[in-house]
Amino acid sequence: MTDELWNLLLTSMTFSIFLMALIQKVKTLRFFKKKWHVWFLNLAFSFIMGIPFSMQFFHLDLNESIWVSVFGFIGAPSIYQALKKQNIINVKPKSATENNDYIEIPKKNEIKRSDLS
Repeated sequence: MTDELWNLLLTSMTFSIFLMALIQKVKTLRFFKKKWHVWFLNLAFSFIMGIPFSMQFFHLDLNESIWVSVFGFIGAPSIYQALKKQNIINVKPKSATENNDYIEIPKKNEIKRSDLS
């Protein structure tokens, strides 16, 4: 999996959270009663808001922004989970691989939830 696709999926996941919250708020309005209304609203908002969102906050070009909108509409978290289940994604965060600013805890020092009682 390329770094470009990985970055697009991460950007889409961020946008999907925003999009989902917006759709849930708008869905409560009384004139959005049918499922196709919500589907069309999701499609429209994903492109109307996804392209400027990714261009403004992530400095992506138009083609990449369109892909972010498509992934946001489909649901980037579900795409990510599907790829992870198929072992296509085995990525460690860059901060963990580039810097040694993390602490490893030995198994014997792990606190289990059952030990807290």
